[in-house]
This record gives sequence, structure tokens and C-alpha cells, in this order.
Amino acid sequence: MTGQVIFAQVKCFSGVRLDSNGRYCLSIGIKKLEKNLSRWRRLVGAAIVIYVDAATRKCFWVNARDPGAIKGSQVFVPEHQSFDARARQVVAGLCGNIHRDLLAPLVETTAEDYPHLRSKEHIQRSAKALYRQLSSEPVRIGENGPVVEFDRDGWRHITRAARPQLTRYQSFVLLGAVRKIVEISDVGTLKRHNSKQIPSAGEFVSARAAVSFPFRQTGIVKVVLKILPTDGEPRYLFHTVYEPRRRRNVMGAREPLPR
Repeated sequence: MTGQVIFAQVKCFSGVRLDSNGRYCLSIGIKKLEKNLSRWRRLVGAAIVIYVDAATRKCFWVNARDPGAIKGSQVFVPEHQSFDARARQVVAGLCGNIHRDLLAPLVETTAEDYPHLRSKEHIQRSAKALYRQLSSEPVRIGENGPVVEFDRDGWRHITRAARPQLTRYQSFVLLGAVRKIVEISDVGTLKRHNSKQIPSAGEFVSARAAVSFPFRQTGIVKVVLKILPTDGEPRYLFHTVYEPRRRRNVMGAREPLPR
């Protein structure tokens, strides 16, 4: 149902009571639990513990990698986390995005793609020079597709004061990969995004690729373009570039917050 691998350990108990936090406390044993923990942490995919009430046959689940789920010899399973159809999307989210990342086209970049990172100027100033270069030397979607325009609005968007400073820095760095990402994409493969803007204001599409860098590990990078309708062919304008895997672990899943 999720298209992903989910490892599950089922525990059936009778007469388990809730603690003051509304959790079922399952006693498993320290040695056995430590052994299971080492296995769960090595798995690529989700790892969950399912508690089955022997009397009612109702099922509840908990993320086995959640630091707050295990203490000593006990596993704590929240009463509100029923293992039913509603749990599908939440459990699938524990698996991360590796399975989707493997389908992304691969873009190999070299040191020559990042002249702004070797400049002695401030990163924003050198990134602006690269942005102007992308504007002056046409960047086409696909081999013979429409030209992407790099106008003032695109630059203002990635440098706006409302964006965190490190997020702006990331966009400056990733500008070096934009040309290759756009050029390996086709108009038909661009993903359309829902927009609350009126139709005349345009809509947004994105190109996504797994980018290998000469100075760091490979990462998923997304380039967002704005489409403006015209009487003839639509105009494609650069909007932003970023890594959608921010604040996620190596599998692309969001880490549970510490308790």
C-alpha cells in the first residue's frame, strides 16, 4: 500500500494498562530490547512496534526509532496511534525518500560550474555575477525547449530578507547546478504545483535531480520555475533553487523531536 519496506514487530499482550501520558507500556526485557534496537537502527526503511490487545484485537503502533518510545525494558505505545487505515500515510513517512530519490535523474557537476565559490568576493556578490551569466547565456529546458529567464524577481526572491541567512546561502551555492538541471529536463516532465495565485499571475513548476558535487556528497536539488501566460508561447522565469531534504536524516525521513 505504501510502495516501501516497513519492518514490524508484533507484540500481543493482555491486561496492559495506560500510563499517565496515555501510552501502553510493553515490558520486553532489556537484553532482548537492546538486541532489537541494534537491528532496527540498521534497517533501510521504517521500523515499528505493533501492540495487539489480546482481548479486543485492537492494534496500536509506535516508531521503534523514536528516542522517546523506549526506556529501559519498556516500549511505550501511544493509545491514539491506532494501527489502521489512518496510519498508512504516517508510517509511510517514516520510510524517508530514498526509494523516490533513486528515480531522480543524475546530474554531475564539476568545479567549473561553481566559479562563484572560488571567488574572493562576498558570496552574495559573486553569486549575483553567476546569476547575470545565467541570464545572458540562454538556459533552455531540454535540448531545444523554451528559454528560462533569470530576471530581477528571481534574484529578489532568493535574497529576500524573510529567508533565513543559511537558506539564502544554500541557494547561492546551488546556482552552479541550475543550468545542468534545467537542460536535462523536458517540459513534459516538469512537476506542476498548486498555486493560490490568480491564473493571470502564473503558475509554478519544478525540475528535480540528484546532483553530484565536486566538494560534498550527492543531494537532491529542486529548481522552481514560474510560468507566465502570454498570447503566444508561455514564458518560463527562474523562481528559486533549494534542497528539499533539509532537516531530514540520511534516509530522507524527518527525525522525531527529542522529548
